Amino acid sequence: DELPIQNLVENLIWTIIRKEPNKRSIQQATMGLLFLQLMNQIDHMETAAANKQQKLVMDVLSYIEEHYRDGELESLAKQLHFDKSWLSKEIKLRTGLNYTDLVRKKRLNQAAYLLSTTNMNVLDIGLAVGYENTSYFHRIFQKQFGMSPRNYRVTNKA
Repeated sequence: DELPIQNLVENLIWTIIRKEPNKRSIQQATMGLLFLQLMNQIDHMETAAANKQQKLVMDVLSYIEEHYRDGELESLAKQLHFDKSWLSKEIKLRTGLNYTDLVRKKRLNQAAYLLSTTNMNVLDIGLAVGYENTSYFHRIFQKQFGMSPRNYRVTNKA
């Protein structure tokens, strides 16, 4: 469907059929132009595919940004019109983290921000970022930041 490529192929066929004086030179030049057009087309297709992949990652990260408290992969898959299993694999492939890890990272970064910029108590911060189990919140916060939420607040208070 690419007119320049189509024209070059037609020219190549035409020079093969006809007896022209510089037939070989014309064919070589036409082949060179044809290869350049094909390479350009491949580059264009690869760029379009990369843009689609970037858009997918941006859509996923935007969803997490807005729904980190209670967003689920199934809801995201429905919103983007993808199969949940396929989307899960693509997220891991494109970001290096699975959906749950991305959500956990966002929740913990938001908790760290709230600890350093507000006077909310730790229990309320855990609830605000989506953790109903306080001990689990403390455990994963400790694992992520190397200190308890209370110690993080003391160390990083703005």
